[in-house]
Parts: sequence; C-alpha cells; structure tokens
Amino acid sequence: MDTNLNEVVRENVDNALEQADELLQRAAETTGDEAKELQEKAKKCLLRARGGMKTFFEKSGAESKQIAGEVNDCVHDNPWRAVGIAAVGGLLLGLLIARK
Repeated sequence: MDTNLNEVVRENVDNALEQADELLQRAAETTGDEAKELQEKAKKCLLRARGGMKTFFEKSGAESKQIAGEVNDCVHDNPWRAVGIAAVGGLLLGLLIARK
C-alpha cells in the first residue's frame, strides 16, 4: 500500500479527532444553543474521521486481495520455487531460534 496514502489518512483522521475533542470540550463549558452547535460540529468531525477510515480499509482490503491473488498465481505457476523459499525461510528461522 502506498505509504503516502497511509500518512494522509492518518493525518486526516488525527485532525478530525482533535477538532472533535476540542469542540466537545468547548461544548462542555457552554450551555444552550452554542453547546448544541459545537456538539453537531464535533459529530461532523467524527463522521469525517469514520469516512476516512472506511475508505482506507476498503482500499487496503482490495489491494490485499489483489496481492494475495498474485501470490497465489505465482505459487501455482512455480510450486517448487515456493516450496524452496518456504524451506529456506524455515531453515533461517530455525537457526535464529536455535542461537538463542
């Protein structure tokens, strides 16, 4: 996944959550219509954060499925290469564990 996208989504969600937190704190200090208005703004910030996370998870899920399909195709096209890679990986992992 594109790390730039990860950073943008994280920044947007963080900003929305910070704004919502500030608005809710201000709403707690006030009363009446102003408090209701601040609460509504906070809800909008939280919905924006939720939307950003939903988009992020949908995109990352789609990319994960695509990558899994490519790996599956590669393993089916070259089964012995996949077995060899797994064996070497297992051997290296075993050596690392045995050293400790």
